[in-house]
Amino acid sequence: MREAFLAWAGKLEGVSVRPTEFSLPADALVLEEELAKGKPEAFIAGREFSIVREEGSVQLSLDPGWGQKVLDKGWATIHPLARYMAGALPPQSMIVYAPRDEKELRVIQKIVEAAYWHAQGRVEDMVLPDSAW
Repeated sequence: MREAFLAWAGKLEGVSVRPTEFSLPADALVLEEELAKGKPEAFIAGREFSIVREEGSVQLSLDPGWGQKVLDKGWATIHPLARYMAGALPPQSMIVYAPRDEKELRVIQKIVEAAYWHAQGRVEDMVLPDSAW
């Protein structure tokens, strides 16, 4: 599932898949500089907007309204550092559970698409008025 997800993610416009800047075995989804117009909290490090861990879970940030919906549906949990170290990470930082099958993979892709739009300061094709912070 992880390899299928990374192959899909690498086809998103302006996204490259490369090792994360953090010292952990994971791959990051990195947005091209000219597209990275979202708020600083839309990114994890540099222009990394998602980190895919070896077991397939995905760390990302979402707009708080979007993130709450993902949490309410049980697809993710708030990042542990956001819980225990107030201010270390924005509260919309979360870990999305690894997909176990094709159906769950499609849901995770939709969640990551939301992080992709958030990192661009967009909602699908609509540029948000407060983008490019």
